[in-house]
Amino acid sequence: MAAKLLFFLLWLTPFLTLAKDESTVLLINSYHPQYQWTAELTRGVQDVLTASIHAENLHIEYMDERRFVDDLVYTTKLINLLLYKYQQYEPDIIITSDDHAYNFMIEHGEKLFPGKPIVFCGINVFAPETLKDRNNITGIQEGMEIEGNLDLILQLQPATRQIVMLGDTTGLGLRMVERAQQIKSQWQDDPSKKQITLEIWDQFSIDELFQKAESVGSDTVFLMLAIHKDKLGNYFSFEHHLPILTRRSKVPVYGMWGSIMIGNGVIGGMMNDPYSHGQNAAQIALKILDGVPLSNIEIQDKANYSPVFDYNQLKRFDIDLNRLPSDSIVIDRPVSLYEQHTTLINSTIAFVIFLIVIISVLIVNINRRIAAQEKLRLFNQKLESTVQLRTKALDERNKELKAASQILQSLAYTDVLTGLPNRRAASSEVVAHIQRYNVDYHPLAVAILDIDLFKQINDTFGHQTGDEVLCAVSKVLKETLRPNDRVYRWGGEEFLIVLPGTNLEFSSAVCQRLRVNISQISVSSVSTITASIGVANFIKGDSFESILQRADKALYTAKNNGRNQVVVG
Repeated sequence: MAAKLLFFLLWLTPFLTLAKDESTVLLINSYHPQYQWTAELTRGVQDVLTASIHAENLHIEYMDERRFVDDLVYTTKLINLLLYKYQQYEPDIIITSDDHAYNFMIEHGEKLFPGKPIVFCGINVFAPETLKDRNNITGIQEGMEIEGNLDLILQLQPATRQIVMLGDTTGLGLRMVERAQQIKSQWQDDPSKKQITLEIWDQFSIDELFQKAESVGSDTVFLMLAIHKDKLGNYFSFEHHLPILTRRSKVPVYGMWGSIMIGNGVIGGMMNDPYSHGQNAAQIALKILDGVPLSNIEIQDKANYSPVFDYNQLKRFDIDLNRLPSDSIVIDRPVSLYEQHTTLINSTIAFVIFLIVIISVLIVNINRRIAAQEKLRLFNQKLESTVQLRTKALDERNKELKAASQILQSLAYTDVLTGLPNRRAASSEVVAHIQRYNVDYHPLAVAILDIDLFKQINDTFGHQTGDEVLCAVSKVLKETLRPNDRVYRWGGEEFLIVLPGTNLEFSSAVCQRLRVNISQISVSSVSTITASIGVANFIKGDSFESILQRADKALYTAKNNGRNQVVVG
């Protein structure tokens, strides 16, 4: 009897070890399973984990924060539930989806699952400081594509004069509205967008929102950010309320959350796919479970947003399909006869073209043979004189080609208008300066000069006057700079200045002198010409790109601070 028991235990040991070694994954969703975004993201996680994790070892929890947002009593009960439940089913790794679950684990994760690795995804508003001293967390930021959707709206509807961004005052909605406020401030400071008004609506009841949507002007569009609840605390359902909003709205509603918006009346936008987002998060989790150190997995800055549109809504608002980005996905677009039988039609066309080409080649070859025979007869008579003429012509052509090559080489590295070396010359010569700097560390400064309000000069006085201004500024630069300094036409109204052997203080002084001399220029009817300059000195380890970036940033600061000044970067 004892021998049989021992044999049974030996037989059972490998299966017990296998069961013990199999990993357990906990997925904590911010919302509820009926929310389509959450359902698609969860499906992406499941599809990736299926091959490596037994279905029973994937635990899925739903925080239901769209219904219980900012409810402290509910949060307390949820903590106690998880504490009780996962004492018995301790996970090896936790995946969180969307902002609420991430913030919940940041605040309570060490209490619930001390030391366990966490992979987050779906974070729209990410604050890196929340991960201070937390080396067990990595993941993918979902981010948001507000700027991309604003640009897309103006591309599709250039007559737009007002864009209304819709949000709320709950946790995620509030953070997205704060980001929208920042973008609004930037737009107000951008002269090229002064004709566009950005509005943010976050204080409304659902009925008030419907009424406002019916009354906006035809030059208005909506951009949906995130709405969980209205100001009365009523839950906003994307499956129920969004179709009502889009149906009653007289203007298009754009969005960035694909699966919960497309098909509910939203016209489209730069959208994120929750399914692929969940897949990517699960793949990161598998890497960690396979032994890849969490410190070797960098946080991904942003999910993929691509243009997706609803064909019926595009037609409803008479949007020109030719304005859509080339990589757009158009849902419910009618399929043409050609699209249905693309392979057959293309094969038939290719075969007919092939036959035509074969026949054409045969005809051409026959005609060429007849012509060649006649030419050969004449050629034999004039061979000697032809050789002499060809030899002389070849010598002359070689001379012409050599001269043309020299001219082309000069033009390739010279700006035709100002006579200055161009951007290509700068890219070649400045690298040599950098190499020398990395050998002897002699001071070296790079400045970017931009003529202020140059577009206004062109628009007011004409491009000929603009060219005169460029030539006058170029002349001042050449006359003011030292013989060993170099100045290049960098592009448009920008000039690149290289100051070898120049420290930070002297380079700033040189640029100030350039700025003053330019302000004394008078060209035709242009009474005032000024320039803004950003200057930076090389430091050890700099590349051409990094010093240019600092100089360009300094130039941007000079422009924003009122122009006609020098800023050191």
